[in-house]
Amino acid sequence: MQGFELTRVCSCLFQRRANVSVDFSQNKAVAVYEQGRRVSDLNTNYTYTIDVSGACTRSPLPVLGFLTKCLPASAVYMGSVFEGFVKKVSLDAWLIPVSQTINVTLLTFTEPGQTDSYFVLRRDEFPQGRQITFVSNPVASIPDSSIFNVPAVCPDTPVN
Repeated sequence: MQGFELTRVCSCLFQRRANVSVDFSQNKAVAVYEQGRRVSDLNTNYTYTIDVSGACTRSPLPVLGFLTKCLPASAVYMGSVFEGFVKKVSLDAWLIPVSQTINVTLLTFTEPGQTDSYFVLRRDEFPQGRQITFVSNPVASIPDSSIFNVPAVCPDTPVN
């Protein structure tokens, strides 16, 4: 699987909903919001914010913005949990220590008979607080790859 799309992602810290797509062949992730989109380029370590008019600014990719195709070697398996009343679904829990003060916890789901997994819940814990992201309606394709395109002119975000 080269990429996937996670629709209706809710980042609860910011109370935002987005369609998120990841293309590992380009090493990019994009979140599409009503106000525009944010393209995270893991090759350049920049996030490009493009509003609905097409105006673009870039900023360094935050540490918490990491997304990889595979779990890092530092990931610790925490066990499995079950969700659902009628049709129980098994989810695997993983702890990813990012630094001494930053941890990511993932609940991942694997379709029966498949080997690829995706996260359905992500909790980022850092000194400033916690961010929880829920995922629903994932699909293993990207219908419009142009969402990963970044304008040729995209200056650095001004420092306030």
